[in-house]
Amino acid sequence: MARTEFTRLARVFLLIAGAGVAMTAGGEQPKKDKPKEPPKVVTENKNTLIKKHREKLKLSCSTFFNGWPVERIVDGDTKTSWFSAMGDAAAQGTKPWVMIEFPEDVTVTLVTVLGNREEPYAKGYTILSGKVEFLDAEGKILFADENKGIGNESDFEFKPKKPVEKVRSIRFTSLKDEGDQNDFKDIAISEIQVE
Repeated sequence: MARTEFTRLARVFLLIAGAGVAMTAGGEQPKKDKPKEPPKVVTENKNTLIKKHREKLKLSCSTFFNGWPVERIVDGDTKTSWFSAMGDAAAQGTKPWVMIEFPEDVTVTLVTVLGNREEPYAKGYTILSGKVEFLDAEGKILFADENKGIGNESDFEFKPKKPVEKVRSIRFTSLKDEGDQNDFKDIAISEIQVE
C-alpha cells in the first residue's frame, strides 16, 4: 500500500475513531450534539475577483494531501481546507505554498487568507506567519508582504497602500507553522479571498 494511501486511510480512521461512536444500553446511538460551526470570518474582503473568475482560475500548490486538494482554497466553504502533503511544512524545513492564477490581468486591493477550520483537524495545522506575492504575467513580483496570522484561526490580511495593477497570479507561502504539532507533519488553509 502506498504511503499516501496509507496516511489517507489513517486520517479517515482517526476521523471515525474521533467521532466517538457509542451505543446506549438499549443498543441505540445517543443523540449527537450539533456540529461545531467554524468561527465567523471578520474581513472587509468581498472576494470579488475570485467570484468573477472562479471557473477559469488555475490553481497550483507545492503539494497536497490526497483527498484535500488545492481547489478547496476557492470553494467558498470555510469548513473545507487544502492540506499539504505529509512533511511539507515550514516546521519540517520546507516552504509550502499555494498559487492562484487569473485568466487575465487584474487589479488587486486586498488578499485575505483564512486559516484552517476543518474539523476534526482544526487545531495543530495552523500557519503562524506567511508571505504573499503578487506576480505579473511573466512572473515578476509586483508586490510582496509578510505578516503573522491573527485571531484564533490565524487569518491573514494583505492590503497594499495602493491598488496593484496587472496582477496575474497570487502566491501565498508558509514561513512558520504547526507542521510539527500533528502526526501528519502538514499544514492547511481554508480559503483565499481576493478583491
